[in-house]
Amino acid sequence: MEPVTLPTPLTPLTDLSVGREPVTFDALYRAHRDRVYRWAVRFAAGRTAWAEDVTHDVFLQLHRHLHRLDTDDLGAWLYRVTANQALARLRHESSWVTRILKVFSANDPVQQPDEALERRDDASLAMAALEKLPPKERMCVSMHVLDELSQREIARTLGMSEGYVSKLLTRAWDRLRADGWEVGDDS
Repeated sequence: MEPVTLPTPLTPLTDLSVGREPVTFDALYRAHRDRVYRWAVRFAAGRTAWAEDVTHDVFLQLHRHLHRLDTDDLGAWLYRVTANQALARLRHESSWVTRILKVFSANDPVQQPDEALERRDDASLAMAALEKLPPKERMCVSMHVLDELSQREIARTLGMSEGYVSKLLTRAWDRLRADGWEVGDDS
């Protein structure tokens, strides 16, 4: 019995052919990945892992929309998608740092640029403190603080009892306080 070949998104597309050669996702990826990555690195201020993630997300979008795209306008489309993916990540990153600072520092508004730099340093220190927590505690704190989930939602998501989640959070807050952090009222 001969295997059945089903069409896949990597199958050459005749409506995207350039000249005589059909264009495949693979060919488009090879042709455009370096350019997309360079754009992402610029948006990421040189953070290569961040840029790799954005590049990955851009090509996932390309894969999803390949059947509808015009290859003549592909460069502009890739740039728009790269910019949008980068902006979404930067917004998420910004709100994430704000949430970290809300828990680990006073809620006073930043007035001066030097205060903003100090808060950014505080966020880095807070992240280092979180990374020192045992994995289950770090997971619960992250879900509670960063994702704003209740103890009940965390318990349901992780398949734990609410009591155990409460215990993990309490231990985490105690460890953070012992390291000299003032933990906000939201804990």
